[in-house]
Parts: sequence; structure tokens; C-alpha cells
Amino acid sequence: MSGGPVLHMVRISDLIRGNTPTTTAKKETPEQGVKYNLRYLFPSAPESQPPEETSDTSETQESLSESPASDGTEPESFEAGGSYRPEGLYQDAQNYLLDIRDKLRAGEPVNLALSLNMIEAIIEDAPLVDELYTLTAEGGHNDDLDIVSPVNSMIYSFKVGKRMGYSAFKLTEVCMAALHHDIGMVFVDDAISRKEGRLTEEEFTELKKHTAYGRDILKALDETYPQVSRAVYEHHERENGRGYPLGLKGEEICEYAKIIAICDSYEAMTHDRAYRKAGAQHKSILEIAQAKDALFSPHIIKIFLDEITMYPIGSYVLLNNKAIGIVVKTNPTNPLKPVINLVMDGHGKRLLEDRRIDLADNNILNNQGSILKDEIYQ
Repeated sequence: MSGGPVLHMVRISDLIRGNTPTTTAKKETPEQGVKYNLRYLFPSAPESQPPEETSDTSETQESLSESPASDGTEPESFEAGGSYRPEGLYQDAQNYLLDIRDKLRAGEPVNLALSLNMIEAIIEDAPLVDELYTLTAEGGHNDDLDIVSPVNSMIYSFKVGKRMGYSAFKLTEVCMAALHHDIGMVFVDDAISRKEGRLTEEEFTELKKHTAYGRDILKALDETYPQVSRAVYEHHERENGRGYPLGLKGEEICEYAKIIAICDSYEAMTHDRAYRKAGAQHKSILEIAQAKDALFSPHIIKIFLDEITMYPIGSYVLLNNKAIGIVVKTNPTNPLKPVINLVMDGHGKRLLEDRRIDLADNNILNNQGSILKDEIYQ
């Protein structure tokens, strides 16, 4: 055998669980990390103090509405009256992240106002998030993962935060953190962030720096939204202390970061990645549920499972007669038996007319588990 140094190999899938190599570098202190001219990066960063946290959203919404769009115009996704179309908002969020990425790479100023406007639109129109949630089942399989994944994570995080009783201000913070949680990846070499297979320890060390990069970029918001940069920095920490960058555990971890950790992991499990194909929703849900105590907060996992069902709207299920249906409604009292529209019969023939079935009221057809769209229409 060669007497040279030994490279400790790391699976990139370990990023989902926050695991680090057995031989890790010295813990990074919060003060370390890349430094930026924050006023240059965010010339329109808010100067005012954050509004008081309250269940009344009017003050927060008023303060958010003062933030203009970066170019002074409304996005195309606005309908008459200023409301958002869900498909338009979903695309606008992706376009926003693409613009942020391009500007950061070019060293140009960026503006966060549009993201605040989009989040405000979701807060003001509660049913909108359920329509956006449906879109996450499709978005992110063959698209730019660095762009679609944070958008999906933001939508999941909003649903969890809403269930936790968050005020409009806290919903804004957790959504801002979720939407930008991987913004630091822009400064990680693509050869590392997009590598298939295993990362070397040195490569993994470089990749882990994205949390510090992201924190330093988002520090421009600290005066108004003080927890956003911290949540971005800590979203790979885990309950058992085996995450990164500081190896925090339990209550040492920011609550927003705990929410984003679960939502980001679920998003990664249910959408294709360079290192593996997407898993079925129900299997991903079970994997997260089984990880409680070790990786994620049991309290937040319970809320997550209440909001992000085992068979989300827009997902596909295989029935015991080999027919396939698409979920159109969930059953909160019986999450294993959603309401579906049949799209294919037991002989593999596509159905042209909708046939709605409530599996909770059907004694013949049983749900055998979720199936990916790519497996249906091959």
C-alpha cells in the first residue's frame, strides 16, 4: 500500500443528515467566514427596527409593503388588484434567485425587496400557499436544483411556521431564511457542489463553508430581521450535535434552522439529485419520522407531519388493482387514504375522464404507496 496520506471519503447524501467525516477540522467560530461589503451587496437593506411580534399582521404587512420591487415594477405574475397567481409567484421566486446568483457571481449589488413582497403576498393570502404546495410536487425534478429547491423549502417552511402559530413577522423571517438558506453555494466550486458520488474530506470541508458565506451575505438584514442570517448559518446543525458548522445540539440551534433542516431534507429526498433519484413521498416522510431525536426536533417533526402529508396533493399513488391515481385532496383523519383522481387503469391504459375516489370510503381499493410520475409515463 502507498505510504501517502489517506483521503477520508464522504457521501454527498450525508449532507441531508448533516453528518461530517470522522476526522473533522477544528470547529469554526461564528466570527470566521468570508467578508463582504454588505451595503454594496444590499443597497436597499431596511434600516428600521423590526416590528413587534404580534398575531395582528397589519403592522408587519404595512412595513413590508414599503419595500419596492428592485426595478420599481410589479412582476408579471401579479393579477389585477395586486394579487399573485400561484404559478407566476412560483416562477418569480425562481427568477429572483437566478438574478441574485448571477449578480453575486458578477460582484454586482442585489436587492432583497422582491423576496419580501412575495412573502408578504403569501402571508396575506393564506390559500395561496396550498396552491404553491401543489406545485412543489412537480417543480425541482429536472430543473436547476440550486434555484427550485430553496423555493420549495420556503413553501414547506411557511406551512410549518403557520401551524406553529407564527406571527407575520416570524413567518417573514423563517421564509426569508428558507428561501436564501443555500445562497452561499454561489461561492462553492460547481465541481464540488455538483459532484456525483463521494466527496473527499477536503471537498466536504469546502462545501460546508456555504453556511458561513450565506450568513455573511444575509447579515445585511440583521437590524430588521435578526434571526435570518443565524438560521441560514445553522440549517445543517442536527439535534444530536453531529451537524455543522459548529456541532450545536438541541436548544442551542435556532428554531428557524430546525424547521429549514427538516423541510430541506424532505425536499432533497423527494426530488432528483445528482447522487440519486427521488424517493417516494411516503418513504421520505417515514425516514424523517424515524430520524427524530437523533437528527431533528421531535416537536417540529410532529408539526411537519401534520402539514406535509404522506401523500401530498399532486403526488401519485399505486392501488392494489395496479391502477394509478393522483392525489387531489388529503384526509387529515386518515392520511394513508387520500382522495384521488384515477389517471391509469390496472392494465396501464390512460384514462381520459376523471374518476374521483375517496379511498377512506372505499372498501375495495387500497393504497399501496406513492409512485413517481416518471415511473408512470415512461
